[in-house]
Amino acid sequence: MAAIGIRSSALVALALACGLGVGMPTRTASEPLAGRLTGDTLTAAFIGKIFRGVYQDGVNWREAYLVDGTVDYQDDFAAGRGAWFVRDDLLCTFYDTGLTGGCFIVMQRARNCFDFYAVDPDTGQPDAATGALIGGYDWTAQGWRSDRVPTCPEGLVS
Repeated sequence: MAAIGIRSSALVALALACGLGVGMPTRTASEPLAGRLTGDTLTAAFIGKIFRGVYQDGVNWREAYLVDGTVDYQDDFAAGRGAWFVRDDLLCTFYDTGLTGGCFIVMQRARNCFDFYAVDPDTGQPDAATGALIGGYDWTAQGWRSDRVPTCPEGLVS
């Protein structure tokens, strides 16, 4: 998910050039989606933080978004390092190893619960419908800061 790590079997590599307003085909720029982290708020939520979480398939992950723009990732099956950044209101992670990276819309569901929605590089749209982003389902991954009590619903898998 800076970015959350993505196992190569979980997502297709995503392009760096993602468009503004991605994932909001029925909304204008003046109508932000409630709960979506953008710009400096998105950067501040991740810089220097360690997140833990789960993918849709139940695989656990951990990712450190270091201040220097590097990322340290680990899941139940793999580990790797790479780079993270925020571009066009998307959280992006790309790895130096065989892991696949990508860009994500990040929705804050609760005080310490974040949903990550992968963005398709070909269409510039999230892999989930706008209704899913609003409703909090069909996420690619869900996570929380490791230094705080998680506030995501227990046992919830997208």
